[in-house]
Amino acid sequence: MRRRDVLGLASAALAASLAPRSGAAQTAWPSSNVTIVVPFTPGGLTDILARAVGEKIAPSLGRSVIVDNRPGAGGGIGATAVSRAAPDGHTLLLGHIGILAVNSSLYANLQYNPAAFTYVAPLAIVPNLIAVHPSVPANTIKELIDYAKANPGKLNFSSAGTGGAAHIAMAAFNVASGTVMTHVPYRGTPQSVGDLIAGQVQLTFTSGVSLLPHVRTGKLRALGVSTQKRLTIAPEIPAIAETLPGFDLSAWYGIVGPGGLPEPVVQRLHGLIRNAMAQPDIAKRLNTEGAFHWDVSPDEFRKYAEAETRRWKTVVDAAKIRIE
Repeated sequence: MRRRDVLGLASAALAASLAPRSGAAQTAWPSSNVTIVVPFTPGGLTDILARAVGEKIAPSLGRSVIVDNRPGAGGGIGATAVSRAAPDGHTLLLGHIGILAVNSSLYANLQYNPAAFTYVAPLAIVPNLIAVHPSVPANTIKELIDYAKANPGKLNFSSAGTGGAAHIAMAAFNVASGTVMTHVPYRGTPQSVGDLIAGQVQLTFTSGVSLLPHVRTGKLRALGVSTQKRLTIAPEIPAIAETLPGFDLSAWYGIVGPGGLPEPVVQRLHGLIRNAMAQPDIAKRLNTEGAFHWDVSPDEFRKYAEAETRRWKTVVDAAKIRIE
């Protein structure tokens, strides 16, 4: 072989070795276990969804799916960790409305950029309920508003943490109703709801998944649901919009990853997660609590999160909430 041909082959080989390759092309994905970071304590809906999805997709991946709970800073600790992870599809985040749409307006020094995530797959839209301890002298949303206005600051509402979905939901209600209620943050939904049942706080505004079982046993009283219409599974609970026209606030959840995830990985994950959420046991659990699978493309998921970010900035500014 002539020297010029040898040099040409060597140059081509070198160029090929230096050329950028997608993560999917370098090695078959996944090449190790997949971790879903849940930025809250175990037991809440975020944790439940992560474990349900992980269990369903693991057989197709041929790898274990590990749920890693990293609570703190309104979900910011876990979200920041994922934002800094390698964009190879092995580290994902189960985010929700607070992490992906509210925190950018709420926190002065947010350590991650929600817009920089790769949006992979939406999971569910979950209606919120306002529920009170039976000792609260209110059986309707109007009675709650009247009592709160007559006793400003006397009612304490719980949440899973400062800046979390329940905190912001109640802040939005306070703005819409002109009431003042005192926020009591906890380290997770189970603790928040547990102290409400015990009467340590008077009300909360969080997912029906967390509250309906206790409402049905009489431990709590549901006053209103956040969707525009009543839930088919609990038609006796009025929509808050019946008292505050236009009020509409539901939590939403989805899977995201670090920015720059390879498109083949995104598409495969999206398909697997979409199929998992349609499985009868998961669908039944969601339907039982009035929630439903949110089924849109990764691009539509991203655009929805961007629109929600703009919407919630208005709410956060009106409520004058800022966390340093």
